[in-house]
Amino acid sequence: MSRPIGRHRDGGLPPRFRSRRWDAEKKADAAQLDQMEPSWVILYGEGTRQFIAFAKWTAEPVRIAAASVDELRSLMREAELTAMFRGAPTRNTA
Repeated sequence: MSRPIGRHRDGGLPPRFRSRRWDAEKKADAAQLDQMEPSWVILYGEGTRQFIAFAKWTAEPVRIAAASVDELRSLMREAELTAMFRGAPTRNTA
């Protein structure tokens, strides 16, 4: 009994693999915001599908995550104001 040649059958050609860029627009948005915010490191996590910011201006670790760039920017300003009023230790980023 013969079987038709197919994707997962003996004698069949392996399927062509096409690489795909996931969330290219969101990565570009994160890169642009990273350029605009020198006191922060900003990236987009493909696995988490979130924008993530790490503060450069504080000695204490600050990590913020958000679903959108606007939300992230708002949380970044909130973290800066909170640190300013608390007198959090900062470091020179120059």
